[in-house]
Amino acid sequence: MAYYGLTDTAIGPLLVAVEGERLIAVKFGVDEARLPEALDDLHHELHGAFDLQRGDAKVRAAANQLRDYAAGQRTDFDLQVDLSWVTPFRRDVLLECARIPRGQVATYADLARRVGRPRAFRAVGNTMRTNPVPLVIPCHRVVGSNGSLTGFGGGLDMKRQLLQLEGAIFA
Repeated sequence: MAYYGLTDTAIGPLLVAVEGERLIAVKFGVDEARLPEALDDLHHELHGAFDLQRGDAKVRAAANQLRDYAAGQRTDFDLQVDLSWVTPFRRDVLLECARIPRGQVATYADLARRVGRPRAFRAVGNTMRTNPVPLVIPCHRVVGSNGSLTGFGGGLDMKRQLLQLEGAIFA
C-alpha cells in the first residue's frame, strides 16, 4: 500500500506519494480539483505496482522536505527513493541524474555517456520526461546540448526558477 497527499509549495501544489519511508512519486500542479486525473495518471505510470490511498499524515515528512527545498530553506533531501518498478535503463539514468551536484547542470548526451549508452540521448530525455520523483532526482539540472533549457514537467519557468535557486549557471 502506498499513500499520497497534497502539499502547497513555492513552486505550486504537489502530489507526493510514499510507500513506508520511501518516496515513489512527486507530481507538479496537482490540487484537489486535478487530483482524480492525477491519480489515474499515477496509477498508470506506476504500472499498478502500488495500491494508492489518501494519507496526508503519512506523506508529511516527505512533503515538508519538498516544501522547504522549493522555498530555498533546504539544499538536499534526506529521503529514500523507490525505483524498483522502473526498467534497469531508466533506473541507471535516474540514479546518474541524482549525482548531478546542486548548482551544476548536465546534458542529455552527458547522461547517456555516463550510463554507457552514448547514442541514447533521446531515451535519456524520455526518462527525464517521465521522472517519477522530480526535485529529489533533479531532472531540472539536465539541459540541451547547447546549454539551453529544454522540457520539464513543471514548465521551463519552474526549471529556470529551480536552477536559479540552486545558483546554477546556464545559457
